[in-house]
Amino acid sequence: MPLNNKKYREEIKKEEALWNKTAQDELKKHPPNYAYYKETLPYKIYRHKYVKDMLSNIKPGDNVLELGCYNGWFSLEMARKGAHIDAHDISSSAIKIAKDYYSKCKRNGLKGTISYFVTDLNNPNFSDKLYEVVVIRNVLHHLMNLDSLFVKLKKVLKSGGKILIDDALPCGKKEAFISGVLLTLLPTDIPYTQKLQRIFKKGQILKRTQGLVDACGASPFEGISGEESVEYINKYFRQLSYQTFAAFVGTTASHLKMSQSLKYFVLKILNYLDIILIEIGILRGTGYYLASKKD
Repeated sequence: MPLNNKKYREEIKKEEALWNKTAQDELKKHPPNYAYYKETLPYKIYRHKYVKDMLSNIKPGDNVLELGCYNGWFSLEMARKGAHIDAHDISSSAIKIAKDYYSKCKRNGLKGTISYFVTDLNNPNFSDKLYEVVVIRNVLHHLMNLDSLFVKLKKVLKSGGKILIDDALPCGKKEAFISGVLLTLLPTDIPYTQKLQRIFKKGQILKRTQGLVDACGASPFEGISGEESVEYINKYFRQLSYQTFAAFVGTTASHLKMSQSLKYFVLKILNYLDIILIEIGILRGTGYYLASKKD
């Protein structure tokens, strides 16, 4: 889809509107703070490891470029470590929420600084500033023109600098099969009568489950790119580490319907199985965490 045509402009406006509403709805529940994110089940069950590792790479005085900053909770954590962040996102509402909360936090003292920008990351213009670290969280699978993006990122990353990425991968058939079985057997937000109807509904059930895991249609640009993001990273940077995660536990976590304590117990067990099946090579995760370096 060419970036200068009418259809693209309409779709990118819809994308922004969706994330504007999501950020506004979240703000009604809690401020954009790491303390609240730590209480979410995805964080407790399988995401904490990657968030902590990403933060461990941020040092006092680092200049950091953050893509997909959303409402700014991760930007704040980097600033609390003494980093100076340029944070970009498509959502004007999320950026306003991030700026407002950052202003409040500054009054209590922050070691670092944050500058927020509303940016279409399909066609970004970064400053000539050089960064020690580039951080990208859960946005690449929403973007087009990845080759062009990584060319720009290579220019703004200092020699020896790191690029840290946490993003989604397309769901494979084996991952979709296990996810589908778990969602059918376990109590979820879908009644069992409807589950039976879906099983016998015409059409490829495995393909429909893959679409559910990949959140197809959740936004105009959801899943517009997939595994090619890893290919482009490896094309321009030297890989330091790469790990996939959440082959089936992520989708299960988002649909389970039971008490919070029981849900936590069930998901913990499922996550252990998830990790084992990925480690022995039977499954691949639906998310990946990658650290690379510019030589």
